[in-house]
Amino acid sequence: MLAAGCGDNIPTVAFDDVAAARRVAECERLTRCGLFADADSCIAFFRPTFEPEIRAAVRAGRVHYDPADAFACNVALAGMSCDQTAVDVRETLATCRRVLTGVLPTDAECAFDLECASGECDAPQCGPDMCCYGLCEATVVAAIDETCEVDRHCTRGAFCGSDGICRALGIAGSACALDTHCEPWLACVGATELQPGACRPLPLIGESCPYMRCAEIGALCNAAQICAALSVTGAACATDAECSEFRSCDPVTLRCVDTPYLGMPCLDRCAGGAYCARHGSTVGTCALPQENGAPCLSYDQCASGFCAESEFFDVCTDRAICF
Repeated sequence: MLAAGCGDNIPTVAFDDVAAARRVAECERLTRCGLFADADSCIAFFRPTFEPEIRAAVRAGRVHYDPADAFACNVALAGMSCDQTAVDVRETLATCRRVLTGVLPTDAECAFDLECASGECDAPQCGPDMCCYGLCEATVVAAIDETCEVDRHCTRGAFCGSDGICRALGIAGSACALDTHCEPWLACVGATELQPGACRPLPLIGESCPYMRCAEIGALCNAAQICAALSVTGAACATDAECSEFRSCDPVTLRCVDTPYLGMPCLDRCAGGAYCARHGSTVGTCALPQENGAPCLSYDQCASGFCAESEFFDVCTDRAICF
């Protein structure tokens, strides 16, 4: 999947390998953070995906792909902190932002943001089986106290408030509504629909968690209000929440068990790209996704990853490629 650059020995990732290489990097982190027993089981858990629209846009020259930044991005992703409040988790890594960049200038016709050099396409929202077009807009970066529409329109270290004004990220003790409204290494604790929370540091594994939250993605605030590592497979449990989010708690054995794979009995989800085919039964069987033209009820039942509405029943089909 990796290759050397032309004459300069710069490591790269070939475009056809980008999705698989990204999954390897992500699984290295998920395994290190305790959500999988090993990287191989992590890789096998996920269905390989890469938006066909992006592939087509790169091949049509509407989006630029940088193979060296792809390699650097994967190295950074593999080493990313397990602490979900860390800087490298909160902020999109610079090398990752440069992997796919738009080439279309301002006022060029576009279908999605990534095509534009500015990263902004004003195309209206429409269904995944339709093409809606707009124009590339100029880059907008608002300073603190200036107007905005979304967080990405605000300068670094700020977010777009509910009043449409860029606000500085909150320091410890500041009022907040979301984790991303706080400075890195802080989270928004206690926020509800009726009242704001406060920016606070989250505890690590082994520390007290009076607010029932922990910093690491592989940790849980247990009944004793102590942050403990999540169980992967075989450990005792009472609920799914006590297992890795990629495992479940068997209601009979009260042990964390692997998500079922192809051919195994299932209740709701399957690993490895399979889906749970019930056919009217409460207990189903993990089956291969169906090819285009087959009837479907959800996206995961289709090899294309898309289930489209039809006159009599929904069918698996390819997503629309919009240029």
